[in-house]
Amino acid sequence: MKSLNKILALLPLGLLMACTAATDRVGTNYYFDAAEGSDSNDGRSPHTAFRTFAPLDSLTINPGDSILLKAGTTFTEPLYFSASGSKEHPVVIGRYGGDGFPHLKGDASALQMVHIFNSENLVIRDLEISNRGERIRPHLSGLFLEVYNYGRAENITIDNLFIHDVYGSLIKGEGIEHPDAGGGQAMMIRNFRDDNTDSIPSWFDGLTVENCLIKDSQRNGIIMWGNWIRSKWRPNLHVVIRNNVLDGVPGDGIVPTACDSALVEYNVMRNCPLTLPSSEACDGIWPFSSDNTIVQYNVVCDHRSQTDGYGFDSDYNCRNSLFQYNLSYNNHGGFLLLCNSGGWPEDWSAGNDGTVVRYNVSINDGIRPHIVADKKPKHFSPVIHITGPTTNSLIEKNIFYIPRKELPEMDRTIVTSDDWRGYADSTAFVRNYIFTEEPNIAFDATKSTRDILEGNRYVGELTFTGDGFERFDGAFGRALWYDPEDENWDRLVTFLRDKTIPLNGREVPVLQIIGYE
Repeated sequence: MKSLNKILALLPLGLLMACTAATDRVGTNYYFDAAEGSDSNDGRSPHTAFRTFAPLDSLTINPGDSILLKAGTTFTEPLYFSASGSKEHPVVIGRYGGDGFPHLKGDASALQMVHIFNSENLVIRDLEISNRGERIRPHLSGLFLEVYNYGRAENITIDNLFIHDVYGSLIKGEGIEHPDAGGGQAMMIRNFRDDNTDSIPSWFDGLTVENCLIKDSQRNGIIMWGNWIRSKWRPNLHVVIRNNVLDGVPGDGIVPTACDSALVEYNVMRNCPLTLPSSEACDGIWPFSSDNTIVQYNVVCDHRSQTDGYGFDSDYNCRNSLFQYNLSYNNHGGFLLLCNSGGWPEDWSAGNDGTVVRYNVSINDGIRPHIVADKKPKHFSPVIHITGPTTNSLIEKNIFYIPRKELPEMDRTIVTSDDWRGYADSTAFVRNYIFTEEPNIAFDATKSTRDILEGNRYVGELTFTGDGFERFDGAFGRALWYDPEDENWDRLVTFLRDKTIPLNGREVPVLQIIGYE
């Protein structure tokens, strides 16, 4: 041992560090090069890379191993993968050899271009994924992450993916028969349990989706799907969806399903094309069958849809959803849908209870230019639509900026509360701040019960029944809504500081529109 110590003492410091690093290293890198690799190689260096994914079938993937695809190359075969690392040493799927992305380019012959099955302690990053054929195909996905009869799947991170041109069906097909029913989505995350008595509940615990760009994919963006029926509910935990951009997605943007305490923040959904048929309802960001969801610091704009088309949605089978510090503008349907479908069995649905909507800004929402056949008025699009037997909802300290609308047929209602197998109960619409450039109906309660309307202030002209709205004779600005003692307003202002909106033919800072500067 003394001799070994003497030898180590004589080694140069750099060489000693290299030896130590090699000793501490965990895991094996496997390299894949679709242009110059060969499946006869061992895949353990960039110079001996595999060409296809076929060798994965014979590899044993251990904690700390990496599957690395060469940057700038195109893989036309789907990647099917199942492996698990450890918390300290996750398995990584990523890139090597440059700044560009490796492109997994599908032609829709495979329903999923990347399918990750029953895996955990996994990182997926720095990939480009597309999946487009000559015609649309139902159930098509770019990335499909699934756990089935697995139990608890821990610590999965999806980071910095570029998913585009996933040419799935525009028809979700809920409640209708259609040859293209099934929809399509850039990213599907599913925890599934069948009806067999011996099936194992499966759920994600520690799932992060961040820094991804999703562009020109149909129908949907980032969708989670699980066992939404409450009697089978085993919620996903520690779910974070943050800092993603969805551009050119016509349907549902981000939908955390069957989650408890999910966090959805700093995402942008924009430029949604009007391509869905009238049968298809969709919204920007919305939880489903989830409790304690926080949706904050997001932007949804230009959501165009013949049905719904709201920026945000607190959907049914959800409890204690919180929407705060968000920006919504130029959405056809409006800022917010708050809904509950009545009549479900008690073991199926928790209803919609305890939604809180606060410190958000809505500008020029509710501008649907076309007819909604089953609604009156025909261009139905209140800024906030409350429908069905929701309970204990609080809408407070939001800013609504409503300029003059282009068409006389457009809806000019701020809040409508109506029927979906029942009516809302105990809705509080309090201390909100409203600018209207032309007369708007403040609150159409229809048959809702125990509404609380108080402390709302407005500039412009409102028509309403009942009290709770006070006209402010000054300019629409800080004097109306800002309270320096309330730090929540400062959080909102900080978020809005670099945001601009097209208004009257020019880009205008949001803080200027709402009168802060």
